[in-house]
Amino acid sequence: MAAVSFTKVEPGLIAILERYVAGEISAPITLMQLLIETENVDRVRAALSEMGQTLSVEQTATLNELLIANEAGCERIAAMLRADIDSPRPARSVEEGIAFCERLFDWSVQQSEEASVALYSLGNPELLEKATAEIVAQLSDWGAVKPEITVLDIGCGIGRMLIALAPLVRQAIGIDLSAKMVDAARRRCANLPNVAVIKGDGRGLSGVENSSCDVAIAVDSFPYLRQSGYELVDAFFAESARVVKPGGQLIILNYSYSENDDADVVEVRELADRHRFEVLEAATRPFEMWDGVAFRLARLTSPSSGGQLVSD
Repeated sequence: MAAVSFTKVEPGLIAILERYVAGEISAPITLMQLLIETENVDRVRAALSEMGQTLSVEQTATLNELLIANEAGCERIAAMLRADIDSPRPARSVEEGIAFCERLFDWSVQQSEEASVALYSLGNPELLEKATAEIVAQLSDWGAVKPEITVLDIGCGIGRMLIALAPLVRQAIGIDLSAKMVDAARRRCANLPNVAVIKGDGRGLSGVENSSCDVAIAVDSFPYLRQSGYELVDAFFAESARVVKPGGQLIILNYSYSENDDADVVEVRELADRHRFEVLEAATRPFEMWDGVAFRLARLTSPSSGGQLVSD
């Protein structure tokens, strides 16, 4: 395809759309990012109209059809963004960061349960389910989904991962800071006997027993820990080391929203070394629908064992 040339569309929107044209991001992620940039569905629609002769017919149709099919959800997301409850600013203290996250997610889950855990769902349960299934498939490829294991979901939100994992594992445990999120997760998982949802304090994994989990996953939750301060991230690495069995996995999908993969890799490797994890995968992008960045770590054995992994 020839180089893209835009004339009337704002530069921020151009950059997003160029990534879509290049195949770097999916249509739902594209619409999400356009909404974040504009906070206005009409401006998104106008940008797509302006680009109609620049994008391929198929690309234009895909974005327009997705917008039309999810217009109500997109309007709700735009309103959530305009409310200015969320903020990318680093917290001045861990305590401030925890309070911010609790306030943000208690509020956002009441606006849209689906959008509160994934804006790229556009508030559509079917899109969220599709993205969740893609994550579960990748977890399975990594050996993190097996009938005999216990999985911990750090920052479980409304329980979407718990629901998807419950039929595939022995037990699924979710923990979240937000009382409103926990209420939603417990309601959604009420008929799943092998699922437990814990209200956390935001400072660690209190309520989860030592060496009780084969796998811990964190889907889009570590960026909020990182925003609250490196000290809190370090605490959650220590807690993950406490609850994950030797030989088990810690899988972090998005470590931060810094868009600096190199810096994130350096931090994750330092944290892994400090808390006796081996980095198996760093800053990969294994998903098609979601642009999440994956870090996969394995819990090492005690120092006396020579730092070897326990076999499954």
